[in-house]
Amino acid sequence: MTMATSIQSVDQHRLDCIQACLDCARICNTCGDDMIGMEMSHDDRHELMARCIRLCRDCADICLLAAQWMGRASALSVRLCAFCVEMCELCAGVCEQHASHHAMCGECAKVCRSCADLCHKMVLESVPSSSGGTA
Repeated sequence: MTMATSIQSVDQHRLDCIQACLDCARICNTCGDDMIGMEMSHDDRHELMARCIRLCRDCADICLLAAQWMGRASALSVRLCAFCVEMCELCAGVCEQHASHHAMCGECAKVCRSCADLCHKMVLESVPSSSGGTA
């Protein structure tokens, strides 16, 4: 692989990762908003739903920020992508628990896991040159 091909591959992966973060933020916001006002009969489900809403909102915020930082090639975007992986995995885990009661959660978990995967790859690709970009 030539240097130009390698740079092109990283640039395309960064664009794919940005899009994944934007998609994840959209579905997390949709999922969280859709759950607001839903009634649950069991206290444990109510607590799970509240946790799910909070995580969806937090995940959306982190994904949007990661997309912005990657878009401007921030030197710290790699660190934020690593946190985005963690946040997406947490959100997906809670959404999966709630998917049987809220169909949107199943789709949200799927998109979160996809975003986490692309962000993880971005972190791995960026580690040797993580000092690139501008602060």
